[in-house]
Amino acid sequence: IKLNNNIYVFLFLLGKCIPVIRGAGVYQPAVDLCIQKLNLGDWVHIFPEGKVNMTKEFLRFKWGVGRIIYESTKIPVILPVYHLGMDDKCTMNIGKPIDLSNLILDLKDRNVPEPEARKIITDAIQVEMEKLRVETESLHYKHNNNVIKD
Repeated sequence: IKLNNNIYVFLFLLGKCIPVIRGAGVYQPAVDLCIQKLNLGDWVHIFPEGKVNMTKEFLRFKWGVGRIIYESTKIPVILPVYHLGMDDKCTMNIGKPIDLSNLILDLKDRNVPEPEARKIITDAIQVEMEKLRVETESLHYKHNNNVIKD
């Protein structure tokens, strides 16, 4: 979310939001801070598209997601969450944890260059999120068409 108002900046910082700078790439301080937080055992909530998606199209995930996961000292639990319908009825779907342990260990064992590893990890997460998106859309449609209207 682009914050042009100091009040919004203050409120988001109170909510422990980490300000990511669009276009600054995967080696920006915000991504470093996410890695540090995971290394300390904290959790990090990420919007992997890198922006608020106002359309219904599925956007390519940003490779900073792959960097955060790949460079964490302990492979983090990835809990996918997909929500739909923020204007009226909202459907939130929490998927099963995504286990990338074998993939990450394989990438490290084979000494895959970091940029390639980040892309592979990000793509693997995006595949799982696409499955969750389809499931969530089905639930959202079913929920909204079963509502009795006055």
